[in-house]
Amino acid sequence: MKMNKYIVSICLAGVLVLQGCTDFLNTYPTESYSDNVVWASQGTVDAFVVNNYATVFNLYTGYSTWDYNFSNNMVGCRASCPSEARGLLDNSYNCGINSYFTYIRNCNLIIEKVAESEVLDAAYKARYTAEAKLLRAMIYYHLTRQAGRYIWVDRVLDTDDEFNLPLTADIVESYSHVLTDIREAIPDLPTGVVSGRPDKNTGYALLSEVCLTAAAYTDNNSSLYVSSGVNLYQEAVNAVDAISGVALDSNYEDMFNQNGATSNEIILARYYSSDNTTVQSSGMVNLIPNLLNSNLTVNGCGPLFKTADIFECWLDYTPSQNLVDDYLVIDDETGEAKRWYETSQFVNGTQSLTKEEAIALDIHVDEDEFNTNEFRAFRATGDRNVTELMYDNRDKRFDASIIRDGSTFLGEDITCYNHGNMTRWATARYASDHVPLTNYATRKYVYTEWNPRPFYNVSTDYHKIVFRYGRALLNKAEALLQLGRISEAVATLNQTRTTHGGLPASTASTEEAAWADYKIERRVELFWEADWYFSLLRWGKYGGAANDGKAGSSTIAELEEDATFIEIATDRSAAYVGKVAELSNDTRTFDTRSYLLPIPQSLINANEAITEADQNPGWE
Repeated sequence: MKMNKYIVSICLAGVLVLQGCTDFLNTYPTESYSDNVVWASQGTVDAFVVNNYATVFNLYTGYSTWDYNFSNNMVGCRASCPSEARGLLDNSYNCGINSYFTYIRNCNLIIEKVAESEVLDAAYKARYTAEAKLLRAMIYYHLTRQAGRYIWVDRVLDTDDEFNLPLTADIVESYSHVLTDIREAIPDLPTGVVSGRPDKNTGYALLSEVCLTAAAYTDNNSSLYVSSGVNLYQEAVNAVDAISGVALDSNYEDMFNQNGATSNEIILARYYSSDNTTVQSSGMVNLIPNLLNSNLTVNGCGPLFKTADIFECWLDYTPSQNLVDDYLVIDDETGEAKRWYETSQFVNGTQSLTKEEAIALDIHVDEDEFNTNEFRAFRATGDRNVTELMYDNRDKRFDASIIRDGSTFLGEDITCYNHGNMTRWATARYASDHVPLTNYATRKYVYTEWNPRPFYNVSTDYHKIVFRYGRALLNKAEALLQLGRISEAVATLNQTRTTHGGLPASTASTEEAAWADYKIERRVELFWEADWYFSLLRWGKYGGAANDGKAGSSTIAELEEDATFIEIATDRSAAYVGKVAELSNDTRTFDTRSYLLPIPQSLINANEAITEADQNPGWE
């Protein structure tokens, strides 16, 4: 695959000379660099700036952390539901407050050295300073949206400096620093750069999301407004409106595989070269099941794959039915978009089954699967089987993102019915062998061109999107909702809904209806893009129509519901939705203290400038 993209360099790895530090900042904030090497030319300065991209971008592409660890968009296939989703965290949890000082220092080093440079012209000085401020803002925003406060360092520390530095005074100060860096960076960021390098659009996209989160967590504090008095929601709208030269990609699926790595919708992505990237290191190995024909035969599953062992990876997480329910279906009678079980074709083409009748189908593993408020069982009564009734006429992003019963993938016919070839049944050791417990697998972000097959050590190019235009548009829609401009908000969310989803436009006219459509739209548009958990927190902070009518900072239902799966009878005549009873998925909870993660106790113990009084509420 030929690509014209900015692949992060490691050419300066040998330039770093690390000095020991016995203070609590033991992550080497005082590296020394050979000035005659790094700052002697525009080329080496450029390489040093680029070398910091990877770590910073990774903070925004940790998809499994946020779509699996903290939410039920994904369900673990062989490891228990993470403690993060079960309310089992304590104040020893480290969200990274004392983990990124090397990269913060590098940003400060760029700012100071560039200002002093005699080899850079004014244009390059402005550009590199802007990039450094943007990268610093990305690091500190990531920390703020998790713990609210951090240790602010805006200069290069020397060995004689005091490293026991305090946290920001409050979350308002935290967001003030982040917003200032972004606002100062944007005017000097370039336009029209090669893919993979931050530009003005990157700054605007980041700004739009920071404004939303800052407003949610500070009650839209007026001290954070821009000098003109524009509030944070309007600033988010203005930022998205300032994005230029990009457009929604009509092919949503390709945007996340090898065909769309240079899609015009992508604002910023991290690109990996096949020279040093494999299926394993890309993360695709954890999205593809392990389904050998020999195992299918032993376990009575099928049909066998035409290419034996084409799926031999290490599936670790699989899409939940909870997520799948939000991919809407077009109603045969009304032409409206509804959840699959609300459509006329489903209501008229099925009859409900009781728990006892579902158990009698004898396609379950554990009767505890039926003990959930999410339980639903049904039998087809007409000409269409349950697979057709559930999956036909779905949001186009469904088949672009999810592998389900009746899919075709890598040239293979996929069956996810009872004892199908891509199901929870295809293993001798249930919940142990990298098979999909929910009877779904992930298509999104899995490349589709292989010779002969994807395998852990096969080299591949890869990319992960940090920001794209579709996400920015949804940020704008949310800001408009918060401004009470309902019709504009609905028109904005309809852009992704119709272009990417192929769904009829939302006609919501009330705040409640608009928020309902918006929340569904954001979930399916940004699945596996590290968004859903942080969006739920933001909406919970808003309260009202954004969180089921509850007061701000209340509990969040989506973070407490059981993870669910689908089980379809082999002849596709009946099915049930049940609870994933294995691996502690039935013990999900959300404590309101988790709107902010703890200040790590280890940091409090090690830093004299931070005390127990600095701990976030509930984590004492």
